[in-house]
Amino acid sequence: MDFKALINPRLFQIPDYDQSHVTKCWADPSIHRNMSNESNYPPIQAVQDAICAAGKDANYYAEDPTYALSLRGKLAEYAGVKTENVALGNGSIEVLDLIFQIFMSNPGEDEAILLQPDYSAYVPRLIYFGWNIKYAKQADGLDKAADQVMEAISDKTKFVLFSRPNNPMGTVMPADEIRRMLGTGKIIIVDEAYIEMADEGTSVSTWINEYDNLIVLRTFSKGFCLAGIRLGYLLGHPDIVRYLNRSKHIFNVNLAAMRAGEAAMDHLDEYRQIFRKLADTRDWLAAELEKLDGFKPILSQANFVMVDVEKSPRTATECVDHLLEKGFWVRTFAKKAGLVPDTHFRISVGTREDMEKLVEVLKDFV
Repeated sequence: MDFKALINPRLFQIPDYDQSHVTKCWADPSIHRNMSNESNYPPIQAVQDAICAAGKDANYYAEDPTYALSLRGKLAEYAGVKTENVALGNGSIEVLDLIFQIFMSNPGEDEAILLQPDYSAYVPRLIYFGWNIKYAKQADGLDKAADQVMEAISDKTKFVLFSRPNNPMGTVMPADEIRRMLGTGKIIIVDEAYIEMADEGTSVSTWINEYDNLIVLRTFSKGFCLAGIRLGYLLGHPDIVRYLNRSKHIFNVNLAAMRAGEAAMDHLDEYRQIFRKLADTRDWLAAELEKLDGFKPILSQANFVMVDVEKSPRTATECVDHLLEKGFWVRTFAKKAGLVPDTHFRISVGTREDMEKLVEVLKDFV
């Protein structure tokens, strides 16, 4: 049977998003997982206990996230908004999927604007749902990003989407640039996946109270050490929350994830110690890498460090391959759009002890 003839043709336009490295790391636990911006710290004990305790109630459905007033209320307090501004998802990537669905009216015509470089997982789903993607390049840095976006905006533009801190660079777009974009009246979506490791006051979550056209995305995968649990949330206008909930699957967030999220919100002081530890190790790592011949770490406010080795005697591919040989899996950006070929790789911040070992490996190699 010719199944291909029956399939949505946009499926064949989607570039592969290779996640085989995660499987390989599970198969070989000796590999240091410094490639996917996971936390190398386990969730705090109270959260682990909450996840385990959920097992005895797993015969029942969790609350549907449309309601979930307790968890949504705690997230609203954490983010400085109201409960009606919060929608839950199976990771922030599902929330993005729902956004792409509810704003799509005219496949092949409606436009989404992305920055370049930015998180590569945005692209496949936008293509699948029929979005026309325009790119606003960061050629002059994030300080000039709004200028690039303004040039790309047209009558068909529905929204602008970007990560802040930026993934993969770790840099933060100035707040004034975001206000300029909001002034266009287009939907502006700010993905704050790494906000817990950023400087205090970086988040724009409280702007939800000021701008109807702002959407902020958050996740528990990074700072809260819960990548395997899959819990994310959206902050936005109550109408957007309502439309999002109408389009989602019922019970899209599982019981263990909800219990984990509540426990995390109840123990923020403990988690803030982890946020600080990750940020301190990140800054130490960047300072050490800068001492290596030709290495230029990018100033980061996330839980990773992007390294520019254009002026190094080693290419990015050589560095990545050598680190893997020594048991450290880091992420290559040798072919990333918007970057000079074979000049960048990214290190997800691990424990201080592991990062000291990684630096020694690079010192010997360089």
